[in-house]
Amino acid sequence: MTALLTNSGIDVCPGELDPSTVRIDDIAHALSLRCRLLGHTRIHYSVAQHSLLVTRILEGMGAPRDAILCGLMHDAHEAYVGNVPTSIKTLLGAAWADVERQAEAAVLVATGLTHAMMDWRDLIRHVDRIALATERRDLMRFNADSNRSWPALAGVEPYPHPATEGGWSPRWWEELFLDRFKKLGGVQIHPVHAAMFRPTRSGVTVL
Repeated sequence: MTALLTNSGIDVCPGELDPSTVRIDDIAHALSLRCRLLGHTRIHYSVAQHSLLVTRILEGMGAPRDAILCGLMHDAHEAYVGNVPTSIKTLLGAAWADVERQAEAAVLVATGLTHAMMDWRDLIRHVDRIALATERRDLMRFNADSNRSWPALAGVEPYPHPATEGGWSPRWWEELFLDRFKKLGGVQIHPVHAAMFRPTRSGVTVL
């Protein structure tokens, strides 16, 4: 399988991502540069900024620390397989869903969040929609009278605060993402231990 060379110089295979090759530094770097919503926003707005918005919303709800950490990392696998809008995921079908699921499982193993994400997935999905509604309000040229409706946002109210401060460089957001990860108690599982687990498209196998 063709490998992807990460910013830290590690070869990874996105379709069969090995947890021992996952690095939080690579995740923060890639997400700070990768545009959310295919770049169709008024300013440069990255997946890292979106992830930090999700943590702010969760904090405002009084969510526990492990839920907030899962919120920060809910799109971390996109550092390895990209940020694909839902409208395109629907076209790609099960093949893409399998690739995304395997990559997410590898990242969760590498950061010790497999079980926590299972506990908080429903809450994070809800908050993810709040974040999307906020981004649409603040960063996109959406007109309810002329644009198509977004069924996923039916009944979802945006966050009362701005989606982002804006104006900061990708490097600043990268460092903020890493700082947030550390302050929330995030860990990087040692590669030797992470290599004992092999995420597949249907689950995680212990080697």
